[in-house]
Amino acid sequence: MALNFWGTPRLRLILVTGVSVAEAKGKEHGKLSREYKDGVALCEMDERDMKALGVEPGQNVRVTSKYGSIVVKVSKMKEPNPGIIFIPTGAWANQLIGAETYCSGMPDFKGVEVEVEAAPTEPVLDLRDLLKATYGRG
Repeated sequence: MALNFWGTPRLRLILVTGVSVAEAKGKEHGKLSREYKDGVALCEMDERDMKALGVEPGQNVRVTSKYGSIVVKVSKMKEPNPGIIFIPTGAWANQLIGAETYCSGMPDFKGVEVEVEAAPTEPVLDLRDLLKATYGRG
């Protein structure tokens, strides 16, 4: 386990993205809704990985890949999968995915190497602020 600049733990994990029930329910309220953000701006982690980072469900973590970095809420995976994190598809997960499609038309939504660290003082951006930070407009 590596340490970040402040000496707190940082784990190297594998990101898997996909559709979730919470994401689908959130879409019914609109992508700018609190329900959508709550269903998509989160990552599920194995309980042991959460313990290694010193985070509890509902706390913020920063997830960083070679393509970008986001802050999301953490929740415990229902099934044990140490070394793996899951983030529902959407604007937050897309910040961590590269644009390369390898002639398939689809980028890699699974198997992306990421680093995860606790981010207790950093906010989870809402969709408008996330788009503004990424593209200069929201």
